[in-house]
Formats: sequence, C-alpha cells, structure tokens
Amino acid sequence: MTEEKLAGLVGEFTWLWSDEFFIETKAGNFLWSDPDYGGDNSIHMISCSYTDFIKNIGLDYGRDKGKHFIGDYCGNQFSLVKT
Repeated sequence: MTEEKLAGLVGEFTWLWSDEFFIETKAGNFLWSDPDYGGDNSIHMISCSYTDFIKNIGLDYGRDKGKHFIGDYCGNQFSLVKT
C-alpha cells in the first residue's frame, strides 16, 4: 500500500473521541491520527476489526463520520506508517 493508493480509497470513518479515527476500507482497516485534534497526521494499518479495536481500548462506541475518500478527508499530506 502506498500513500497515493490509500488516498484514493473510500473509507468508513469513525471518530474515537480523541485525535484518532478508525477507517474501514475494502483494502483493510486503518487508524488516523487527526492533526485537527492534536494528532500527527499519520495513518497506521491495523489488523483488527472496528468492534475488536474499540473493545480493546475500552470504548462502547465511536461517532460515525460517514464514508469519504481518504485523500479528501485526511488531505494528501498524511504519512502512512507501515508496521
């Protein structure tokens, strides 16, 4: 996955009541650290589902922010962190 390919994907965004958004796509799931909320504008690929992720961090739910092209919602200056 490259930043360019990721920017062109449509993702289902869920705000996690912090600087983080969970993004579900057909190519996998990601966690975005939103700079508007104090994050570093990085996007990390994660291997768990939304349900498992919020359970692991102790949340009951996040706030649905809808479906968007990742590049439109996050901007094209994010950094993709590959782990």
